Parts: sequence; C-alpha cells; structure tokens
Amino acid sequence: MKDNKMPRVHQKLNSDALFFQLKDQDQKQQEKAVKREDFRCDCQGRYCDGFPAGINPTLVDKIDELEKILKKKVQIISGVRCEKRNAEADGSNHSFHLLGRAADIRCEPMSVDELAAVAEAVGLLVIRDYRDDVVHCQWND
Repeated sequence: MKDNKMPRVHQKLNSDALFFQLKDQDQKQQEKAVKREDFRCDCQGRYCDGFPAGINPTLVDKIDELEKILKKKVQIISGVRCEKRNAEADGSNHSFHLLGRAADIRCEPMSVDELAAVAEAVGLLVIRDYRDDVVHCQWND
C-alpha cells in the first residue's frame, strides 16, 4: 500500500524566460480582444452576431502600427460585415469586409489623403473614399 503522505516531487518544466514570454503574449492577445470589438459588424445584431467572419490578425496589427505612428486612435467605421449589411452598405459582392480582411477608417482631423498615405506606408492596400470621408484598408496576404 502506498503512503499518501509522500512529499510532492517538483520538476522544472518551464524556464523563467518562457513564462515571461507567454505572459507578455497573453497580455497582447487580451489587448487585441478588446480591440476586436472595434471591428464588430455594424448591423447591430439585426442580421448576425457581430462576427460572421474572423478578423485577420495582420490587419489588426497594421492598424495598431498605424495608430502608433499617428499617436492617435483610429476610428473603425466599418470592420467585418455580414452579407446583408454589406449589401446595405453597397459593398461589392467579393468585399474583403466579408472575410474580416478590411476596415474603413477615419482619424480626425486628418484628411483622407493624409490618412491613406500613412496606411500605405505600413503596408495596407487602400481605397480613398471621399464620398464617406473614410479610407478603406485591406490586407491581402
């Protein structure tokens, strides 16, 4: 019969460096989870749960990079869209909003051209939408 009072044997499974690396990674993911809400479909729950597609993480990273350069928060006017909301917004049938790979953004008081230039500098593909005063940004890779 085994003695239930045997001491616990501790093994070193992880390095301290790995612990802090994962802690930092998890904190960044939590920050992105908050940021994720900015990309919610703007149908306001009429047609979908807000996330009919996943959001491309590189698109989020590029917009984060854009905000760091501008030292300002970028307003996401339209992120991921469901098909019905995309039709209402007069989006194309193959809009990258449907894939979670596009966002229409604004950053007051910048002009469409100024914002588009910085978005292009961080590697985003852009369309200047002067009608709605936004910059459509998308990530294709």
